[in-house]
Amino acid sequence: MSTYKQEIENYGQDVNDFEVSPFESVRMLHDRSELQKIYDELTFQEKLELARHDLQLIQNAKKMVRHIGNVFDFSTSAKPREEWWWHLDQIADENLPFGVTSYVRGKVI
Repeated sequence: MSTYKQEIENYGQDVNDFEVSPFESVRMLHDRSELQKIYDELTFQEKLELARHDLQLIQNAKKMVRHIGNVFDFSTSAKPREEWWWHLDQIADENLPFGVTSYVRGKVI
């Protein structure tokens, strides 16, 4: 198993889980920020898997904003726009361009 495979799998489960408390879903956003910090250490396959889960979160943006909105006000997020997951409200409203890409050997896939 690769170094970060389990963390990526956990994130992937969380982007579709609306049965957990909204606080646990906010934790998912923190987990995604942690994955971003080590992005350059991920393998090619890990980057692909992370991008797949990111796309699922984007597809679920409206539902996730409603779910988390009871405990977190996205409009007050001070996170940089590069961490688009902290601005899901704007993605849900189609007001924030996002980038879900994987870079391998200088190429975007």
